[in-house]
Amino acid sequence: MSDAAPEERERPSAPPGRLATRLLYVEDDDDLRGMIADTLVEAGFVVTPVPSAEAAMKSLRGARFDILVTDYHLLGKTGVWLLESATAAGLLEGTAAIMLTSERRPPGGEGYTVLRKPVDIVTLLDTIGAAVGQALPAAYASPAPPQRAELELVLYVTSTSQDSHRAIRNLDRALRPYDRQRYALTMIDVANGGDDAWYQSLEDDRVIVTPTLVKKSPGPKTWIVGTLASNDAVTQMLLSALGDPARPSGPTDTRAQVPSLPP
Repeated sequence: MSDAAPEERERPSAPPGRLATRLLYVEDDDDLRGMIADTLVEAGFVVTPVPSAEAAMKSLRGARFDILVTDYHLLGKTGVWLLESATAAGLLEGTAAIMLTSERRPPGGEGYTVLRKPVDIVTLLDTIGAAVGQALPAAYASPAPPQRAELELVLYVTSTSQDSHRAIRNLDRALRPYDRQRYALTMIDVANGGDDAWYQSLEDDRVIVTPTLVKKSPGPKTWIVGTLASNDAVTQMLLSALGDPARPSGPTDTRAQVPSLPP
């Protein structure tokens, strides 16, 4: 993690008729911060990514943001401390706020939206868009009515493991050519624990080590253990379920990145 000055990321130009929305994103994991920030930029937001609650307070004192998105578990002060401190200092007037957490009953919760992790990228983008009263680009809008994904994947990781971070990056590269509406990917961090459904998922999928990628559907259920650096098994699984990515199933390019790893 680095406390270097935040770098603002934005598209070369905002979509016609839309004012660029300034978003402050707080995540202490360098890989995840970069990955999610890039996805937010692709969705049309002007993003300032920072690694800590303290760095976020500094950014809030120096600029105005339309929305703040922060993780709960951060190195140093927590996301709740950030939201409470920024509110008390008058730094969140006119700024919407979202906190991401895997806690069953996170402290606080007044004046901001809480999203339980794991959360897929479409839900995150929809929640951000609703918070600022802004429609997202069509490529990122949730399909309506919702359709069952052709491929359902669960990636079990440990947030403190470098192998898990390698698996995230390798799976991200493998999935990028595919339309994200054709597959559903859930990421579960076994380091943080969770509710009854979380434990049931571990039991049902018979996960012993991390990282483990589980193909839940279409059947038969398949397990791939390790960093996914050897792409043969992953590539074959994707080709079998989704076909050749060089031959898209429709005219709309809705490719997206792997969602965030719970801290």
